[in-house]
Amino acid sequence: MDISRSTLRTAASLADHPGFIIGAIEVDPATRTVRAGRETEKIEPRVMQVLIALAEACNEVLTRDALFDRCWGGVYVGDDSLNRAIAGVRRIATGIAQGTFEVETIPRTGYRLISETGPLWLSELEAPEAGQPENLPGPGISRRWAIAGGLTIAAGGAAYLLFSKPDPATQLVDESQVAMRAGTPESMMRAIKLLEQAVSVSPHNSAAWGLLAMAYARIDEHAIEKAQISATKVEEAANRALQLDPGNADAKAALAIYIPYYGDWLAAERRFDAVLAEHPDHLYTKDARLFFMGAVGRMKESGIEREKLNAEAPFDASFAYKQVYSLWFLDRIAEADRVAQRGLEMWPRDPGMWFAKLWLLAGTGRLDRAIAQVADAASRPPLPPPLVGTLMASLQAAKSREPAGIEAASRQVMGGVSRSVAAVVSGMMLLNIMGAIDQAFALADAYYLERGPVIAAMQWRPGQPFVPDQRRRKTNMLFVPSGAQMQQDPRFMSLMQEIGMTDYWDKRGIGPDFLRPA
Repeated sequence: MDISRSTLRTAASLADHPGFIIGAIEVDPATRTVRAGRETEKIEPRVMQVLIALAEACNEVLTRDALFDRCWGGVYVGDDSLNRAIAGVRRIATGIAQGTFEVETIPRTGYRLISETGPLWLSELEAPEAGQPENLPGPGISRRWAIAGGLTIAAGGAAYLLFSKPDPATQLVDESQVAMRAGTPESMMRAIKLLEQAVSVSPHNSAAWGLLAMAYARIDEHAIEKAQISATKVEEAANRALQLDPGNADAKAALAIYIPYYGDWLAAERRFDAVLAEHPDHLYTKDARLFFMGAVGRMKESGIEREKLNAEAPFDASFAYKQVYSLWFLDRIAEADRVAQRGLEMWPRDPGMWFAKLWLLAGTGRLDRAIAQVADAASRPPLPPPLVGTLMASLQAAKSREPAGIEAASRQVMGGVSRSVAAVVSGMMLLNIMGAIDQAFALADAYYLERGPVIAAMQWRPGQPFVPDQRRRKTNMLFVPSGAQMQQDPRFMSLMQEIGMTDYWDKRGIGPDFLRPA
């Protein structure tokens, strides 16, 4: 079509401008809309004017001066106006057009719209040649789309992108992945809601179903009410993903990760290994397996592998705090300090990172700094006053080493373990740091074997303080360096035998770090 590239485009003139196809979209200047399949977007007049100008000069450089002349009539309006319009065109290119064209900046000169297919003017496509029918055989196939499709195929086989409807779940899945990495209960619930919306609008999207199953399976990383996410939901989402795609990695991982492994460690390891044998790069399975290794006392092995994993996911808060522990287990304390500080700068008041730094400081004898961290209310995550008081009293007792202070703080610890799982996890750490080993074994009997006079909380409840992965019975805190005195006590191996840990070590042929030669 012969359209002068020097013609001034005004908002009013858009009504007379013919429609055209560029990349994967049909552009209708008269209504200021762009369309891909059934999806339609309305755009600003100035963005439409700039899009038309760039499309008319498709694959050729259009100077900034030429754009000002054709879209603003040569009136000086400043670079910001042009920059905003160019940004609008780029949003169309990367959004509804699915990257089927792009706008390249030519430094100090102007811009170039790059597309494998130049603009296809609909007025030309709609005019049949002599003896040619307007509509081709077949329901709903117009000459316009047949010609456009043929030209696109000839230009590089992009017809599928040009005329297929973009999957509405794609953006929702992308947004959910960002939310999952934030590492907060709120962001995880947002991720789940986005994925539930994705499978609703695109029920045949296997990736969305698989990631939804994974999000459900990882709720133990977050303080989300268990009743909201049942095992049935995990199984249903995973099975739907596998029906659509039998090799879906997220679905297979979700089924492996969700099952609690306290007392069933060998079967859990085999589940993780089976997923990784098929999908060796699946991050969430690798993360779950490394946390599992800490639960069975293989702390150093876990730490070495954790460093590799975190390099693959530097912006995932749920991975980052675990690296602090890993470096502590490897006796790389200065590096652990740096990771903890960096993590709190990236995710201020994140509970997982805050506790990781606290236990690192206390477990390496820096009790003054641990006490100062607890006292700093502005940087502390939202913890109930009784837990804060117990932390402070126990750390001060550990610093003083006075028997009376340790006895009083131990009673305070044991008095709170029935209130929340967080108090149990923190209590085990604090009792070992204070050297209150008898009380530590009493808490272990209550928590792991449900015996003795102490009643320990077993499940998280809404309103309780948040500690990552606190829903399931954890054994990780039994194997940290600050638990060395407990590990060397004869009662420890009896405990390991009663909970089934020694059976795992025997069958696996791999013992815990504390039983290996130094």
